[in-house]
Amino acid sequence: MVIADQAPPDIVDHMLWRDAQQMLGRHAGPDLDRNCVWCGWRWPCAPRRLAERADAASRRPWREAWTVRHDLNSIRAMPGLRAGTEDRHGYPGARNRGYFDLTP
Repeated sequence: MVIADQAPPDIVDHMLWRDAQQMLGRHAGPDLDRNCVWCGWRWPCAPRRLAERADAASRRPWREAWTVRHDLNSIRAMPGLRAGTEDRHGYPGARNRGYFDLTP
């Protein structure tokens, strides 16, 4: 993981960039079944694509970065994604707490 002080010089929105790096680190690649190693969705998963979009937006003018930050926060606030600990097939003991990067 990259430390915030080591952000590239072209970063406009450091917080958005840091959030994007965290999500990119979690949704790092596909497993043998071509599903995301973190959330289990088909690779590239929606959180990975959103993180890539956030990474690109963190280098653009603040209006674009603000829109992507709003998208990230909207996903985290969806209460239906927090319920239960089953994986996407309904089996207990999922790899994470939900389909997106939700932190308690």
